Amino acid sequence: MDSNFTVTPELIQKLLEKHGTEREKKLLKYYKGEHDIVNRTFEDTSKPNNKIVTNECKRITNISVGYFIGKPVSYSASKENQAYMEHLQAVFDLNNEQKVNADLAKSASIYGYGIEVLYTSESLAGELEIKFAFLDLEEQDILLVYDRSVEKNLIMAIRYYSFTDVLTGNLTKEAYVYTEDAIYQYKQSDDGMELVDAEPHYFREVPINVYYNRDNVSDFEDIVTLNDAYNILQSDDINESEYTNDAFLLIKGMIADDEDIKDMKEKRVIHVEGEDAGVEWLIKNLNDTWKENLKTRLKNDIHSISATPDLSDASFGGNVTGEAMKYKLKAFEDNRAAKEREFKPALQRRIRLITNILNYLGNAFDWREIIPTFTANLPKADLTTDDVTKLVGAGILSKDTARSSVAAIEDPAYEAEKVQQETEDYIDLNTPKEVNIDDEQDAEALQGNK
Repeated sequence: MDSNFTVTPELIQKLLEKHGTEREKKLLKYYKGEHDIVNRTFEDTSKPNNKIVTNECKRITNISVGYFIGKPVSYSASKENQAYMEHLQAVFDLNNEQKVNADLAKSASIYGYGIEVLYTSESLAGELEIKFAFLDLEEQDILLVYDRSVEKNLIMAIRYYSFTDVLTGNLTKEAYVYTEDAIYQYKQSDDGMELVDAEPHYFREVPINVYYNRDNVSDFEDIVTLNDAYNILQSDDINESEYTNDAFLLIKGMIADDEDIKDMKEKRVIHVEGEDAGVEWLIKNLNDTWKENLKTRLKNDIHSISATPDLSDASFGGNVTGEAMKYKLKAFEDNRAAKEREFKPALQRRIRLITNILNYLGNAFDWREIIPTFTANLPKADLTTDDVTKLVGAGILSKDTARSSVAAIEDPAYEAEKVQQETEDYIDLNTPKEVNIDDEQDAEALQGNK
């Protein structure tokens, strides 16, 4: 839209009418395992109709998110900005920042984007608190409105949902509209959307933050049809197996009634006459090799298109060198790097919005001074304590880096302070105290003690 707009009930109603969420609903169903095969029916209801779901969509999301954000994002600042970093860290700790980041990355993997809202509240002590929270698209819908500039700035966001009143049983639709200076609350009435409340905020931008995935698509969106095909093959394999178990006994050269069949079962003897007479099982011949090859091709295509490795592959075991592993994960790493390029600007915008409030409270911080750093969650051999000790002793590794390498140390900086304090306490305990002799009597007493 044009950036010069006025929030009105008519505008909100029109935007909500234009908003569609069918794509998001389908992607969520596939992540949860509710694939098309589940709804398959046959006209002949007596036929076996197994509905096997091999949920590649969920596997792709889980492995991609784990690799991308399994190790929390770290933040750094210069020594001159340590006070600023402490303010930010306090906000991060208050909001469980690592959990919110993981939820946003998972949402971006499923839908192609994840969304959070920033807001302020008052603590029990009466202090202003800066909050941010993940918005689950399963519980609510989010409509994003951008301007027509080259930057494509977010100028408005609408968070809306429906709920049923417990007491009255009435269904109500509610919407919150976020602009760069205010938050509006609307409720559905007989005449359309009705304004309930409006409050200013001081973030100076729309306090809705969007974290996009690579190309703004789901990690598994391109393999949905492949997953459907694999589900059909798996289900039909079980169906055919059941058909085989229900094989018919074919008797040539005689017509057997119920009494004859009963007699055959009891005596376990079948007597037939004639040149062409015989007895055999009538079963369907299964081309197992062809079907297994087809399933293998589908699996390979799923891994290739989604750029996720098959960790069950035997080549991932054994003594694989680090360089060889890098080449095997090349496409996976490229995907992770693309995610990082999309995720980082959103983290910086979060920091900028938080900083706007901190500066409103009297500070003069610059959000550009904080640098987020991502680390791929790739298994690697940890250094032993002996290895670390030798590297420090040889001057190859600093003590700060050594502390970071020890799994038992969660906060290397705090650990360094504790070591320093212990050193100072030891020096104090083992340093002889000076004796001040003020008068002659004290000196004689001291001499007598000697």
